[in-house]
Amino acid sequence: MTSRYLFASMLLLGACGAGSKLFTTVNATPAAGPAEAITCARTKLTQLGYQPVAYDEMGHRYVARKIDDSKSRPDPQFRRMVDRVEVEAAPGAAGKTDLEVLGHTLAEYETHRGPTEVEEKASNDVSGAAQAVATTCGQP
Repeated sequence: MTSRYLFASMLLLGACGAGSKLFTTVNATPAAGPAEAITCARTKLTQLGYQPVAYDEMGHRYVARKIDDSKSRPDPQFRRMVDRVEVEAAPGAAGKTDLEVLGHTLAEYETHRGPTEVEEKASNDVSGAAQAVATTCGQP
């Protein structure tokens, strides 16, 4: 009997979490290789004012962020908003590259443990940046 309740509660938890995606995802299939696609993404994000956070040359991954100090909240622990773009390129089918661009918006708080980031719904700025990277670097 308890296994039915456990199964039902797991189903309910899964259903509640479905559709609550906070980040934005954009995919493209450029004809260029993964290394060229990541170089293009790095250039485009730099033009958009994003600063590099991590770069994996062998794994064809790049992460950049843009800090937004203009937003404020009544919470004394709130510091700032951070937009983060993650780009990953991998060899795909038919000689094309699979390019995936993820955009995250994070609220940064100063807690007793140090800086803590809480993900929020992707901002228009980070969604636009992700789309710009996919459009510029994802041309076949």
